[in-house]
Amino acid sequence: MDAETMEQRINDLDRRVGRVEQILPTLATKADLLATKAELEAAIAGAIAGAIEPLATRAELHAAIAESEERMRRHFDVVAESLRDDIRLIAEGLGALSERLG
Repeated sequence: MDAETMEQRINDLDRRVGRVEQILPTLATKADLLATKAELEAAIAGAIAGAIEPLATRAELHAAIAESEERMRRHFDVVAESLRDDIRLIAEGLGALSERLG
């Protein structure tokens, strides 16, 4: 190989090495890519805490159930009273009809 060709290849290699040297600092290292056990445990604990936080506590659930029971009881009391009134009206109507026919 003549001197000119060798010099050209050395220059090409020098340019390539220069480009590689510019890219190298931006690449992630093994340490950057691998999380430690403590980091993983902290991330998992945070994810679990975030998932649990919006859930109701046992006391909150019992309170909600008790409130729902009370509302339902009041509703059925109103429905029962309305039925009693309807039955009373029907009974009075039947009594009046019986008197007219009898």
